Formats: sequence, C-alpha cells, structure tokens
Amino acid sequence: MSNFEEKEYTVFDLFQKQWALVSAGNMEHFNSCTIGWGSFGTLWTRGKSGAVVTVYLHPTRYTCDFLMENETFTVSFFPANYKKALGIMGSHSGRDVNKVEMANLTPVAIGKSVTYEEASLTFLCRKIYQHPFDKDGLASDIQEYYQVNPRSFPRDDQGEWQPHWMFIGEIMEVDDKRHSLFSSAEYLVRDMEENTKLRNNQ
Repeated sequence: MSNFEEKEYTVFDLFQKQWALVSAGNMEHFNSCTIGWGSFGTLWTRGKSGAVVTVYLHPTRYTCDFLMENETFTVSFFPANYKKALGIMGSHSGRDVNKVEMANLTPVAIGKSVTYEEASLTFLCRKIYQHPFDKDGLASDIQEYYQVNPRSFPRDDQGEWQPHWMFIGEIMEVDDKRHSLFSSAEYLVRDMEENTKLRNNQ
C-alpha cells in the first residue's frame, strides 16, 4: 500500500484507547501481546519516507523475546468489538496457554510475519532499532513509577525493576481494511433500516 502516509490516523487514540497487538515470528512459531504504548513518526529517511512505528515491551513479556529474535514485526489494530479479545491477549502468556485460540482470533501471514484476519489496520515493519531504556536516563518520577508497580512491571532475578525495551520499525506495508469494514457496517445499517420500513408498511 504505497499511499499509506496519506491516510488519516488518530495517533493519540490508536494505542491508548484502542490498544494494539504486536506480533513477531512466522506462522509456524510466533507470539503476540496487547500493548497500549506506541508512537508513529519519521526517522532516518535515507531518501525514503522514513515512516516508522515504535513500540515498547517489558522484557518479561514473552513477545519481547520474539521481537528481539526477528527482523520484522507487525502492529495491528482492531474494531471496537474486539476489545475483549485484546484483553485476553494482554492478560495471558503464550508461554503457558494458546491465548490466540482463547481470544478466538485467526492468525494470517503478512510478509515474513503474522497478523490477524480480524484486524482492521496492520503495519508490517522491518526492525531498525532495539534497545532497553537506560534506567539512569529516566526522569525520577518514571523510575518511581516502575518501582512502585512490581505487579505490572515484574522485577529481575536480583529483585531490581526493569525498564521497557524500545523497538523501532520501518513501515514496509500497511493492510488497511478500515474503509471496507466501515462500508460493510454502513450497508448493514441501511439494510436494517430498509427491513424496518418494509415491516412498517406491511
């Protein structure tokens, strides 16, 4: 999709309010988890558009291992009615259970990575940077945020808090089904209205 930069994205809503699934691996071996932290931007253009997606994962997340090990990853957004499924994907570990099956989602290949049939918007990214945040470089209130939330941010083997890892992905492809989904919903509403009119006229 060559004109993805011309599309409209509510960037402050996509991660914080809608959430997303970040996935890495291939159809034979992959993992995904729900994230609410991420950003879009421009970086290292090198004669290209420089469009990137940045996601942040805690190192205790199983999916973090997959992003470290793979050269591509996806960031996928879903219609509002999949919020429960995203809740399942974010509250269970792929180490222990088949959470994709629990969430009733359908994985599909995109490039050398994985997304989901139910996703309305997927960004396929080539990983161009990965690194953990420098603990000393974080503002004191951010450090305290990690320290007082061990349940959300589990400690390492030495009992120390751990910062997130940053993964920056160069956008290679975008699968944007939002218009078609909207059109289908629009037609459904129209059909319902027409059926109501017919019943009222009988």
